[in-house]
Amino acid sequence: MPCFVQRVGHVGIHVKDVERSIQFYREILGLKLTGKWGPPDFRRGICFMRCGEMHHDLVLFELAEDAKRAGLPLGDSEKRAQIGLHHIAFEAPDRETWLGALQHLRGKGVQLVSGPYTHGPEGSDGDSFVGGSGSHAFYFLDPDENRVEVYCWMMKVSRPSIAAPAPDL
Repeated sequence: MPCFVQRVGHVGIHVKDVERSIQFYREILGLKLTGKWGPPDFRRGICFMRCGEMHHDLVLFELAEDAKRAGLPLGDSEKRAQIGLHHIAFEAPDRETWLGALQHLRGKGVQLVSGPYTHGPEGSDGDSFVGGSGSHAFYFLDPDENRVEVYCWMMKVSRPSIAAPAPDL
């Protein structure tokens, strides 16, 4: 059985209040803020947090007010409207291995739910954005419809940049 990943790269979770969660993860676990965004630029609050120099280890997605009242729909964890897992990401050590993983999944008949694309300002599709780490990524669902990401090329954060405009240093 082939292994195309070298580590769990990051986890994304839905939260009720992104500011409260940032405070918790900073104070309790010592995570550092890479960046945060929200309305009017994004439809809901989102932030990237990290343990060390990598752009992010944790992504917090704040539920919109209407989603907080909506309950939990079945299906892709990206569309869930309750506190909990958004996705789990696995890092491939390089682009060649990442492309091999993509080919392997396609060969096994796994349907992608998103990607492949670039998470960053250099991308040219709707899933590319300022503040993104520049990683190449694709997503699929596990048997329980939890979203899984495989990516490569996560940037490091050592100074402010377009992908980390006001990071904790």
